[in-house]
Amino acid sequence: KEHQPAFNIDEAQEQFRYLFFDAVNKRLRSDVAVGTSLSGGLDSSSIVAAIQASGSNGQAPNLQTFSAVFPGFEKDESKYISMVAEQFRLQRHTVGPTAAGFINDFDRLMYHQEEPIQSASIYAQYKVYELARQYGVTVLLDGQGADETLGGYDKYHHWYWQELLKGRKFGLLQKERETTTKKVDWGYRNYMAAFFPSLAAKRLETNLYRQVKDHPSINTGFLAAHFDRTMLHKPVVEKLNDMLYYNTLQLGLEELLRYADRNSMAFSREVRLPFLSHELVEFIFSLPSSCKIKEGNTKWLLRKTMDQRLPSPIVWRKDKIGFEPPQYTWMQEPAVMDMIHESKKKLVQQGILKPSSLEKPVIAVTAHAAGNLDWRYLSAACML
Repeated sequence: KEHQPAFNIDEAQEQFRYLFFDAVNKRLRSDVAVGTSLSGGLDSSSIVAAIQASGSNGQAPNLQTFSAVFPGFEKDESKYISMVAEQFRLQRHTVGPTAAGFINDFDRLMYHQEEPIQSASIYAQYKVYELARQYGVTVLLDGQGADETLGGYDKYHHWYWQELLKGRKFGLLQKERETTTKKVDWGYRNYMAAFFPSLAAKRLETNLYRQVKDHPSINTGFLAAHFDRTMLHKPVVEKLNDMLYYNTLQLGLEELLRYADRNSMAFSREVRLPFLSHELVEFIFSLPSSCKIKEGNTKWLLRKTMDQRLPSPIVWRKDKIGFEPPQYTWMQEPAVMDMIHESKKKLVQQGILKPSSLEKPVIAVTAHAAGNLDWRYLSAACML
């Protein structure tokens, strides 16, 4: 057998740094003004740090950044945005989307999206790109893709743990579980999934099919005419990379990219995505899972690369917040509730929802909560 060199984590980290910084540098090439989206999270902040490190025409001290902020909202990221802006002396621009603004912009937003949207986060992004146009910045670098390729979502912990269990790496599994501060559902089903991944995939498909078939509000006739069970495909996951591949290339990321593309084009802005450089993505997928989730940290390789380059509270924070506006509060606004009710009436008239759905009160939920049904009814009715 040909000898395989031992994996070297330091070399992997250096190669990741080179490919990421190179990807950012290439995406700064432009004949028009270039800026960045800045959410306050690790991904967008890392892009700012990479621009500063590149020293490309002194971009960083004059770099314009664009952010959505929500004063008074518990998940507002203003303090993290300020940390980055102060460290790199950025020209920081912010917009504060509101429920009133959402009501006013809703029809226009849906005109550009041309499909139902999953949450109010898409509106917040829409306002960020509008802000960039106001300041004459045509090209924006954005951090999308890092979560899907590097394992940034909390749900990826249990897929990694299943990989460790199947590989009988019990000591490492125990360490990862002990150092993970997030609550992760983990029980006998995960043990079964680790050793019988094909069976687990089939079971997940069956459970999802039952949820759709037994939906309390969707008209059974509409389901019979339009529902295709093959849309409920679940991947066979033997290792973390299998799920990352699925979310990057098959289901997950492409939906987010579609929203961003339509939002940016609504204001004639161009969005560039360094984390989706094909050289970088190919390298990331060649790495073992332990480079992505380590010592309870998601996106470990990116965190190590940005350590000492960004404020520690950003690099090592574990309270990951998705790009999230106060949707829960907005959905309790009487005008928004009226919009939702009128949307449900329209869906009932078209034979999509059962008439009994009109008797149910509007249920306000956060942007990334499960069961975001009333929000989906609101946006789906615009397509009719």
